[in-house]
Amino acid sequence: MLQIFGCPMHYGVGEKGLVDSLDYLNEQYKDLNIHLVPEVYEPDTKKSNLKSFNSVLATCEAIAKYSYENILQKNDVPLFIGGDHSAAMGSVSASAVKYNNTGLVWVDAHPDINTDKTSVTGNIHGIPVSALLNNVSDDARPLANILKDGQKIKPEHVAMIGLRDIDPPEAEILEELNIKYFTYEDVKALGLDFCLTECINHLSHLENVHVSFDIDGVNPVLLPGVSVPVPDGFTIEEVYTVLNRLIRELPVHSLDIVEFNKEYDQNEVTAEFTYQFIRHVKTLFES
Repeated sequence: MLQIFGCPMHYGVGEKGLVDSLDYLNEQYKDLNIHLVPEVYEPDTKKSNLKSFNSVLATCEAIAKYSYENILQKNDVPLFIGGDHSAAMGSVSASAVKYNNTGLVWVDAHPDINTDKTSVTGNIHGIPVSALLNNVSDDARPLANILKDGQKIKPEHVAMIGLRDIDPPEAEILEELNIKYFTYEDVKALGLDFCLTECINHLSHLENVHVSFDIDGVNPVLLPGVSVPVPDGFTIEEVYTVLNRLIRELPVHSLDIVEFNKEYDQNEVTAEFTYQFIRHVKTLFES
């Protein structure tokens, strides 16, 4: 059974519009009834180039604990709603602890694979994949040790699709770790079905796959309600093609959708998309 929960995480990017965006969804769409794990504020006690380190860590630990104990241990499927993408360190960690050999499909405009040493902004929403890979320094190691110490995802078990904004250090990390990825330019050149088939074949041997969907993977002309928009990107129709194929053709046992920011939304189009996305995922798991 699919269980929906969320967290209004904003510490990873510092966007205050994220704080009440999930409350807004619950108010507008009564049938969602998203169970909310509250953010946890912890004062930073050490010098770090990563902003709000202790708060992000504590909140991700709370997300992981709730997902693991209340959903995954019942063999249910968690659909996590964010909040900024740093929250994936919690949602993915829970899934990786529950299942051996977990894979990760990262649908996003950004690879979010900076490390604590390469991040220019210090915003932790740009490093969750590196934390899950345990590719961080000792200063940031607690982010890799959520729920269980050590690496949660192997580099060869990652597939990314829709990338449009890759920092130079991230490009080096992607190549160095031989991460499977497709930019949105690749999608346009090679075709969405080809790129999806490559991702699916890359991960189909695994016991579990977590699908992490950032709304900024979609063209911001269509969905403006995100914190870090990037020109171009998926159409709504393409999003549903991605969802349908991944869920039907891979052993997906956990998912998230993140970065709905009502502060930047226009005419509630991003709120409505988020609602329909959740309903569609629910339908796929019930069919």
